[in-house]
Amino acid sequence: MYRIIDDRGTGKTSRLMLLAKENNAVFVCANPNSMEYKAKAYGISGITFVSYGDFIHLFDPDITNYVVDELEDFVKYIFANGPKLIGYTLSQND
Repeated sequence: MYRIIDDRGTGKTSRLMLLAKENNAVFVCANPNSMEYKAKAYGISGITFVSYGDFIHLFDPDITNYVVDELEDFVKYIFANGPKLIGYTLSQND
């Protein structure tokens, strides 16, 4: 799994978009319209963008590759109306 962990304004999103394009992956994000606009501004095309909600509610088992923009926001979205997530861990090694 490829992880991009860096500060704001360092190009994480554009790198993730290139990864999605290279791997024919669906790009899961909070605001697909905004991300499509960013991709065009970066000169990147050919990516399918879906919202967190669409990913969860309309999951397609035939699609095998996904990337998730802002994983912590995605996790918060998942738990927003259910059980309360009070902590988690992340590992740096694969």
